[in-house]
Amino acid sequence: MKTLRKFYQTAVTPAVTNMDYEGEIKQAGDRVNILSFLSDVTLSDYVANTDMTTETIVDAQDQLVVEKRKYYNFPIDRLEDLFTYADDVNDTLTENGAKVMEREIDRYVLANATFAKAGSWVGTNLRFVASAGDTQASIATSATGGSVLIQVGGSGGAGTNNVATYENPVDGVNYFTGFTAADINKPIRLTSGTSWATEWYRITSITSSIEVAVVNWDGAISGSDIPNGDVLRGLFGGSDYTGDLNGDGKPTTQEGWGWELQAAIATTLTNSTIYSAIAEVASKLNQNEVPDTERHITVTPAIYQVLQRASELNPAIAMAYDAIVINGKVGKVLGFDIHMAAGTRLSTRVGHSQSSGLGADVVLTNGALGTQVLANHISFCTFAYKWAESRVVDSENQFAKKYQGLHLFGALVPAARRKAGSVLFAAANI
Repeated sequence: MKTLRKFYQTAVTPAVTNMDYEGEIKQAGDRVNILSFLSDVTLSDYVANTDMTTETIVDAQDQLVVEKRKYYNFPIDRLEDLFTYADDVNDTLTENGAKVMEREIDRYVLANATFAKAGSWVGTNLRFVASAGDTQASIATSATGGSVLIQVGGSGGAGTNNVATYENPVDGVNYFTGFTAADINKPIRLTSGTSWATEWYRITSITSSIEVAVVNWDGAISGSDIPNGDVLRGLFGGSDYTGDLNGDGKPTTQEGWGWELQAAIATTLTNSTIYSAIAEVASKLNQNEVPDTERHITVTPAIYQVLQRASELNPAIAMAYDAIVINGKVGKVLGFDIHMAAGTRLSTRVGHSQSSGLGADVVLTNGALGTQVLANHISFCTFAYKWAESRVVDSENQFAKKYQGLHLFGALVPAARRKAGSVLFAAANI
């Protein structure tokens, strides 16, 4: 007689990551240094009989660490073997341990979605429109990046460091004007009037409700595209700006600026909006010159259900795929291989806090929960896995055998590869 076996989804990780450095890994704690060059080579005009200018190449070193050590260890009593009706208990429990490990690895790897390039997040933005005498946002640079300080009006007027409730012009909902833990790792930029003013920066920590620490999307602090030692790129205009990127009027001391948080709130996906949302994600990768092959998007079962109902996919020619499901792959859309990750494999987080009231009377409400859907080229995340040992040993104090296994693994998104990933911060409406 056979034991009832549990079913688990096949691991997604092998399909959506690269294992370029796995051969360098031998044991737990091993470190692999990955060298990358964050800036493109500069092309200059050649003038006859004139010495060429030598460009300083700035490199960065990322370190992949085999930081995770997971094991299983369970006994099976020999006496119980005599009375059990099943003859496959050992195999069943060992297989179960392996599948649970796959789920743990997927959860660990897919959580790296948070390192997708600032500016490449898709969701509902929270935009505080600049208003003279009512809003103020400024940037102070540091050796590693900088800090964004906001000052809002409310009961005390501009520059009094009060926090207040603000109606987001994007969705018409009232939100907290200050920063909360939900904003960590999200992109932020300064705005002027109704237009953008700076490049997108990544929030690394919350100093207070009115101040955050920020870095460039790749963490770079120097390079040919960071002019005159500004540390932060695009202080006088984002990547689409065609004027002087290092001109006067940088938002380091000026008043009357606004700010914008990208994908601050989870967007609600319906069968009429999901196709355009994925198209926007694809556009983010296209803008970053990411190859249009080997792209993947990993969704929850609920989001996949919404996608199946999308009017653009009926008849479902674009979703056609054979009956064999490999690495959770369930279809293809807009150049992405679609992978479905059930349970807790995909990470969730709350959106920016909602609020009511002004000044000291502000009452916060937790933002809605959303899923961080990772859309990426295979180069985005490097994964290294080392199976250390699997063994069966006699239990010292029991007439039993112990089944033991140890898994060593690590993952890293190298700084230069963050542009190969995009995040759709969303919730499904089914």
